[in-house]
Amino acid sequence: MPRPFLLALLASLLPAVAFAQSPASDIAYCSRLTDLYERYIGRSVDAPSRPNLGGSLDADVAAAQCRQGNPSGIPALERVLRNNGFTLPPRG
Repeated sequence: MPRPFLLALLASLLPAVAFAQSPASDIAYCSRLTDLYERYIGRSVDAPSRPNLGGSLDADVAAAQCRQGNPSGIPALERVLRNNGFTLPPRG
């Protein structure tokens, strides 16, 4: 395999590898957002029949993603919490 091809292949794989790894701080922040959301606004696994007081399907999905260790739901949770008057916890 020619060296330039190998370098191009490796360079194309780097963004996928970087995206696949979520820093622990993002996961912890996502968990804190989920705790706030489920406690005060949305439904939780512990109380699925409780009325959804201002949440959304997007935020419910984002919270579920966070519970599974996927912090991609952070923007949706931040948005719904801000829209409901909450101050976001510190990130980091």
